[in-house]
Amino acid sequence: MFFKFKKIINFFLDLLFPIECIGCQKENIWLCEKCLKKINLNLKNFCPICRKPARMGCICQKCLSHSPFKNIFIVSFYKEKIIKQAIHTFKYKHIRDLAKPFGEIIINFLYQSKTNLLFDNSYFLIPVPLHRKRLFERGFNQSELLAQIIAQQLGISTINNILKRKQNTKSQTKLKEKERRKNIKNAFICLHPENIKNKNIILLDDILTTGSTLREAARVLKKAGAREIIGLVLAKG
Repeated sequence: MFFKFKKIINFFLDLLFPIECIGCQKENIWLCEKCLKKINLNLKNFCPICRKPARMGCICQKCLSHSPFKNIFIVSFYKEKIIKQAIHTFKYKHIRDLAKPFGEIIINFLYQSKTNLLFDNSYFLIPVPLHRKRLFERGFNQSELLAQIIAQQLGISTINNILKRKQNTKSQTKLKEKERRKNIKNAFICLHPENIKNKNIILLDDILTTGSTLREAARVLKKAGAREIIGLVLAKG
């Protein structure tokens, strides 16, 4: 009943607010090809944690000693106007159709960065989960939609329902880094750890700000027996 009612609301919203490109207002498309090409990809060589010089996506030796990640690939930056507006529309206006162009952006980044992820099907893709209450409110998990598109393009498998968000934590948006770490601590649980033991994981999320959420999710997976974990995020705030 709820989803039927939501479809009716969406129908009238489409009439009032027709689909148009977030970048240039071209009709009948959320992100046109021209605006997609305007988005600057992060192809710079720096450590994604401390930003000191390092090979693209690689965590420097100092940061590696206290990180559950092998690499973290940051596709773009939230300060990019089109990215910022598109992610906000995706998450808070519940426009799931934006998952496809976002998936294209990520795949394009992986090709341009020439990462080995394109040729290594030993990795399994795990999207950072939402709490069931947040999932019900939004109607979809944005990271899960992205994972489906990326997995199909790369020919790798997605593992859903392994990482569970057991706590409905308050929004991280207005919290400082120390508060974010405390807020997200012990928010995740790994179900059936035997299914990821000694497996290589790509942990996918849409936004990285301080990295608290991604790091806590990776810590839980590592504790459950995952071998290598690579972070992949659409944008860094």
